[in-house]
Amino acid sequence: MCGREAAGFFPTIFGRRTWFASGVCAFAVLLLMAFAWLFISGSRLTSWEGFASLSRQPWFWRSVKLTLYTALATTALAAVLGVPAAYALSRFDFPGKKAAEVVFLSLLVLPASSVGLMLMVALQYPPVRLLQDSLHIRIVHSLPGVVVAQLVLALAFGVVAWRVAFDQIHPVYEHVGRTLGASSGRVFFNLTLPMAGKGILTGAILAFSRAMAEFGAVLILCSTFRFRDPGRFSAVSKFLGIDRADILAVAMWMEMEEGQMERGMALAFIMLGLTAVFVYVLIKMKKRAFHEYTGS
Repeated sequence: MCGREAAGFFPTIFGRRTWFASGVCAFAVLLLMAFAWLFISGSRLTSWEGFASLSRQPWFWRSVKLTLYTALATTALAAVLGVPAAYALSRFDFPGKKAAEVVFLSLLVLPASSVGLMLMVALQYPPVRLLQDSLHIRIVHSLPGVVVAQLVLALAFGVVAWRVAFDQIHPVYEHVGRTLGASSGRVFFNLTLPMAGKGILTGAILAFSRAMAEFGAVLILCSTFRFRDPGRFSAVSKFLGIDRADILAVAMWMEMEEGQMERGMALAFIMLGLTAVFVYVLIKMKKRAFHEYTGS
């Protein structure tokens, strides 16, 4: 039942309203007021001067670019790895499927700091170290490590959303395509993938938002970069303007640790605004998909 249908089912506030409907609506309003107070109380600890001071810091703009670049790279990797995995979970039975489902769902509630610690230990095993040495890369305490830390949880969010998108497509469409002579790969790329397009975009937005907000795993695996020697950064990172910078979530923590509460709170509101934009886009996409489905 959509929101408009529910509004028609329950009489409006000016007409008859059952005690149950009034109670749940009042509860929703109280929750809204509580969250509003949470943000209003935080706004008292910053000011426009805090935002202006932040904008004058060279590291701030490097942090913005680092956050966006790493979140985009993480989302792209998550899509390449997660969309096929989600399709397999949706369509096929294979050994370890239940275990895979448990792992992906567990990652949604696992503390990010635990992920960061396990990544640090896993990346220090001798075979993994040898592989990194052969590729002339280092993951721990490096900028590529930011993407690795973000990827684990972003991938879990993406896989769950992408599997739902594939579950909503009836397999009969794929069966018809195969009976007409198309291969399974062609059916997937030319039929299933376009039909699941909006759901895949939804999962990508969720993965991007999760990557952008990552803190615990990044801090443990990579530590901080702002005060490191410029010589430790590659020419590529300097060209992109992301050297000596931290992602916004870590930068906020550093500002608070240094006693710069106004700038730290300003960073918190910047991340809140970015997240609100992505959530708004998701809501608009869901409404449009519902109207297209119902023809209203």
